[in-house]
Amino acid sequence: MKKLFTFLLLTIFVTVGFEAQAQSTQKTITGTVIDVDKVPVIGANVIVDGTSIGTITDFDGKYSITMPSTARSISVSYVGYATQTIVIGEQKVIDVTLEVDAAGLDEVVIVGYGQQKKESVVGAQATIKPRELRSPTGNLTTAVAGRIAGVVATQRGGGPGADGATLFIRGIGTFASSPQAPLLVVDGVPDRDINNIDPEDIESFTVLKDATATAVYGTRGANGVILINTKSGKIGKPTINAEYNHGITRFTDLPDFVDGPTFMRLYNEGLTMRGRTPTYTEEVIGFHESGVDPDLYPNVDWYDVLFKDFGSNDRVTLNVGGGSESAQYYLSAGYYGESGLFKTENIDSYNSELKLNRFNFTSNLNLNITRNTKLDFGINGYITDYNRPAYGVNTIFNIATASSPHTIPSQYSNGQWPQIKGTLQSPYMALTQSGVTNQASNTIRSNLRVTQELDMVLDGLSATAMFAYDVNNSTNLTRSRNLQTYFATGRDDEGNLITEISAPGSDELGFELTRFGDKRFYVEAATNYAQKFGDHDVSGLLLFNQSDFRDASDRVTSYKAAIQYRQRNYVGRVNYGYADKYFAEANFSYSGSDNFVDSERYGFFPSFGAGWIISKEKFFEPLQNIVSNFKLRYSYGLSGNAAVDNPNLRFLYLTTIGNSAGYTFGAPGSQRSYGGYNESRIGGDVRWETSYRQNLGIELSFLNSDLDLTVELFHEKREGILLPNYVIPYVSGFTVSNIPYNNVGRTENKGIDVTLDYNKNWSGTSFFSFKGTFNYNKNKAVFDGLPEWRYPYLNRIGQSISQRFGYISQGFFESEEQIANAAVQSGDVRPGDLRYKDLNGDGLINSNDQTAIGYGSVPQIVYGLSFGGGFKGFDISLFFQGTALVDFNYAGGFGTTPFSQGANYGNMYATVNDRWTPENPNPNAFYPRLSTNQDQTTNYYTSTHWVERADYIRLKQAEIGYTFEDNSFLNKYAIQKVRLFLSGTNLFTISPWKHWDPELGDGRGAAYPNISVYNVGLRFNFQ
Repeated sequence: MKKLFTFLLLTIFVTVGFEAQAQSTQKTITGTVIDVDKVPVIGANVIVDGTSIGTITDFDGKYSITMPSTARSISVSYVGYATQTIVIGEQKVIDVTLEVDAAGLDEVVIVGYGQQKKESVVGAQATIKPRELRSPTGNLTTAVAGRIAGVVATQRGGGPGADGATLFIRGIGTFASSPQAPLLVVDGVPDRDINNIDPEDIESFTVLKDATATAVYGTRGANGVILINTKSGKIGKPTINAEYNHGITRFTDLPDFVDGPTFMRLYNEGLTMRGRTPTYTEEVIGFHESGVDPDLYPNVDWYDVLFKDFGSNDRVTLNVGGGSESAQYYLSAGYYGESGLFKTENIDSYNSELKLNRFNFTSNLNLNITRNTKLDFGINGYITDYNRPAYGVNTIFNIATASSPHTIPSQYSNGQWPQIKGTLQSPYMALTQSGVTNQASNTIRSNLRVTQELDMVLDGLSATAMFAYDVNNSTNLTRSRNLQTYFATGRDDEGNLITEISAPGSDELGFELTRFGDKRFYVEAATNYAQKFGDHDVSGLLLFNQSDFRDASDRVTSYKAAIQYRQRNYVGRVNYGYADKYFAEANFSYSGSDNFVDSERYGFFPSFGAGWIISKEKFFEPLQNIVSNFKLRYSYGLSGNAAVDNPNLRFLYLTTIGNSAGYTFGAPGSQRSYGGYNESRIGGDVRWETSYRQNLGIELSFLNSDLDLTVELFHEKREGILLPNYVIPYVSGFTVSNIPYNNVGRTENKGIDVTLDYNKNWSGTSFFSFKGTFNYNKNKAVFDGLPEWRYPYLNRIGQSISQRFGYISQGFFESEEQIANAAVQSGDVRPGDLRYKDLNGDGLINSNDQTAIGYGSVPQIVYGLSFGGGFKGFDISLFFQGTALVDFNYAGGFGTTPFSQGANYGNMYATVNDRWTPENPNPNAFYPRLSTNQDQTTNYYTSTHWVERADYIRLKQAEIGYTFEDNSFLNKYAIQKVRLFLSGTNLFTISPWKHWDPELGDGRGAAYPNISVYNVGLRFNFQ
């Protein structure tokens, strides 16, 4: 792949070089385009009048255009600015200052099913500059958190091909029975995955957050919407960009475990602390410690055995764009490859290296068929090849965590593979000898849109129609095996290992092939109207769309889940503006889903919003030197959520019949049982859930609009969430397995989004920028379909959605007397064990004493801080991302619960060295008095003792670069500029959680961690 891109780059060099030499009868004009505030205008069109020759300005507002020597003038234009025509004399440098066109369009932003003038927008939405999404990682979603106020992202792992972040808009607003993630729309088509989109191909990235912005998506908009548009060509000669990145990767953090001798001594301590006899003698422990015979007395650091210190990734992109007045094009190709941090063995029959290869392609063509007819055609997609050991990636981590360090080596010195009967095989064997799984996937997406201006019918009227077809296919091939394992019991007189078979096996590789796929048809038709009458600005939209989706992925396990999905939507929108300072907008969606009974299939979702630019009022003029822009906006409306998270729970209005455990008839003593069928699920009169949302937005600009502040206050209520209605009593005849789903769930969510953005440009190459984002949201379960609990503090009502419940720890027992006077706890209770609060005062510690504890694993606060600057070709940027009001529960499981399955299973975190002992009765120790599985204790129940704050701030991304331009050597080869840069991702993290990456969430740290990347890149711009 690298050779292919090297060849393409050389071809571009040679071709463009010859072209430059052939233009001896032409002349070249260069210059810079700025606005009245001396800020570079990016993407301004520069056209040679009377020809199709044109170009656009770069990120510094600069342009270079070659034209026939007979050319007389050029025109410079940009949306929202008055077009300027400049007569060409003998000048070789023409700098242009564009002025705002008061009669033209202001800056345009993307909204649902269209675009609007930025100043007229009354809904809550935010955008991110596409260049901020470029990072030396393979998944687009990992670059979003902290960049946009209101987006909550959690990345629970960093494995190649499995490093996507989970995104929420303004936190979680519904129960887990329903989809909680936002609707993803790419190039106008809903439900397109964004993980594998190359950031280089993104034209715009917009997040819709409130009802006015999302109501047009009907039953799909309640969780917010993310809109991504890919790039289109611009009028002008071909613009070619090529970039190469090479990164070195490593784990951000891994748990620390104790070594074998320490493990053995701790196991002895766990026994003696409960009055039992130790298992290991100091002599045997000494053998493990000395390394005298690693086969019989191993001391293994499994993480060191399994994982490399460093991996690598590579990214190559190449794109070209340009066109004339009648046709514009954008073509791109990209490659991303990442090698994981698993070690491998040289095995002839297969290669189990953890590796991802992905190839992206995009082709967008825009044709002006006639003066009033436009055709847009796009096709894009990606091909991935993912290779891993037959044991799953996270399974390897689980095995490593569950394997003790002193029982078996990674491999016996005689080449046999070790295993103690009834326990786990060597993790190194599982990693390198289990075989290989290869997943080949491809995704192809196509769009065809026709737009017809209808000015001959009515000025400002247009119609558009679109058809899209997407197909995804995946083939999984697994060749796996289980080798024979042995256990060494000693050595013979000649020093050879004496082994016996632990588990029989075979060298032969098995074969398993599975194929999955899905496809989507999407159609859309709309009419648009936009016209201005003096001070009155009016626009409107009427739209119909329909999406048909057939799922054949591994999520489908029943015929019902395989039936085609259909969504249908009728949309209307009216916008009104007066004097460019008063704005109103009304939307509606009449939206239907095939998940519901005919009478409840469609829902109506209206919304309304209004805005007022106060700074344009005459009474505000004395303050305009301080506040250059002051806008208030408010919105209220409805949007819906029509799906259930489990595809096998479709058509909840239907009653289903399934196998029964049996029926018993007859009097006692003469009963007979029969098999049969019963109602496995009772149908209910179900419909979509509805979100009622309010938003108050405040926009302020200071320092001649260099500093912008946006504050959003939001409040949401959800009703009709689909949940099993467990309030229905069992005397009704229903059981826990067939109680029907009803629209009974209710939630509430409220919070604030803040964005502070400062940009100061002194010239095209000297600038400083700062951006801060902040989001806080607090959700609440209002009703969850459960009957009232026995005690008020057990109720989930009034708590956060998915609130964690557990015991309140009151520290360690200090004496036998304290134990005797405390509430009774089950199991062996001694000084140094955890003492729990008796909430109901009955003298017993049991499940009735649990209550809400902690904040949960999804942060309530997410924020980001970006700093950027440039001077004379140098540039530097820093991006910090952080979370707060989030914690981590790691009670239970290997590593936390000591010796939960005896001496031959599991390992212990190194933090066990901070534990309570009679010699060191530290009341703040991390671990309580030790125990083993031979004695039951309550120490490892979920409790406040095992819930730790996991707030963090990390240097998410840093970059420093230098740009070479206006260089005679570069110009010789038609290279506009070259940029060399160094960048890094996840460079360091500050957190009270010190044991592994705090972003991994609840659990034992037994997952492929997030990765740090150290990257060098080179970017060429040709024109």
